[in-house]
Amino acid sequence: MGRLRSETERSEISHDQLRAIQLAKLRAGLTEVLAMNAVWRTRLHDVRGWDDFERLPLTTKSELMSDQAAAPPFGTNLTYPVDRYVRHHQTSGSSGGHPLHWLDTPESWEWCARIWAEHVYRAAGVTGDDRVFCAFSFGPFLGFWSAFSGAERLGSLCISGGAMTSEQRVHTILDLGATVLLSTPTYALRLAEVARDGGVDLARSGIRVTIHAGEPGASIPSTRDAIEAAWSAVSFDHTGMTELGPTGHSCSARDGVHLVESEFIFEVTPEGELIATNLGRWGMPLIRYRTGDRVVASREPCSCGSPFLKVVGGIRGRVDDMFTVRGVNLYPSQVEEIVRRYREVGEFVIEHRRERQMDEVAVVVETLVSDFPVERLEADLRQALGVRLECRVVPPGALPRSELKARRVIRL
Repeated sequence: MGRLRSETERSEISHDQLRAIQLAKLRAGLTEVLAMNAVWRTRLHDVRGWDDFERLPLTTKSELMSDQAAAPPFGTNLTYPVDRYVRHHQTSGSSGGHPLHWLDTPESWEWCARIWAEHVYRAAGVTGDDRVFCAFSFGPFLGFWSAFSGAERLGSLCISGGAMTSEQRVHTILDLGATVLLSTPTYALRLAEVARDGGVDLARSGIRVTIHAGEPGASIPSTRDAIEAAWSAVSFDHTGMTELGPTGHSCSARDGVHLVESEFIFEVTPEGELIATNLGRWGMPLIRYRTGDRVVASREPCSCGSPFLKVVGGIRGRVDDMFTVRGVNLYPSQVEEIVRRYREVGEFVIEHRRERQMDEVAVVVETLVSDFPVERLEADLRQALGVRLECRVVPPGALPRSELKARRVIRL
């Protein structure tokens, strides 16, 4: 079962053919894993067909963390001796607790880079002629490390924005003629804010494409519109996790994210949680992994021609990011869709607290204008969400900025 090499092949392949590719890759990879990996040898059995696969247990992050705590630092989810691995990354730890350590072999790292080059960049129209600027610090999390390697594989000029201030990044983008920006959605808006404050016209930059991850913003129409207006560019969403690898990308239809089913097996629980199995990271694999991402999936044909499963509207939010107001379950992305319609808003957070056994939520917005229409924002939120959220305005610079994942919900 060969690699899907071209857009034509990807658009013409059937779902049954995809399933055959997935099963063949899974069976080939499990042969070595079941023989040599202590974690999976005790949890799994041979998979001859899809019925066998569906009987395999789900895997949770807490199980992986417990394994690494019991056998530090890397745990027992290792198919090879440690000296066989060439890269270390770790999760951000944003969900609480210690970060997970993750190792890659040369082959699994090439797999990650290839997904970026052949799927994520291709969907965004990025080529070897582009100059790709990575606006993030090169920390230990996977982040855009694989994006950098994928751009190298594509033949693009790769520009690191590590160890730079936001002002330096803005000027470097202009000075070096970057054409593609990689960052979180929030940080793209932050760079635009810095450029405006410094009198820099981003319309003069060569940026034509922006690719974002870490937050759902690039799949939220109002946030995407704000980024595109600020940069005069076309914005794309990208999904992935340090422990899984790069999993998906948005497309020209601009209504969701396609999950790369030639390299993963994806499932969705009745509750809407995404389950993933990677098919190329066999040195430290994940089988039926509970991602914690809440999604709505669709098999309807897409105008872009991709046969891959679509997550409609992108990832809606993390299961553990949900908050409840008057019995209504909400996610930060739902609030962001309304708030980002107001171009006067520079940044915002959601304050969540318990008072007299009741959930109280306030939306705190930072704005440059003195007469910001707070009552209108409250009315828009109530109409869209069905509950009343108090809104409060703070002056410019009052809320924290980050080039990493924005912390949208603050538990008080």
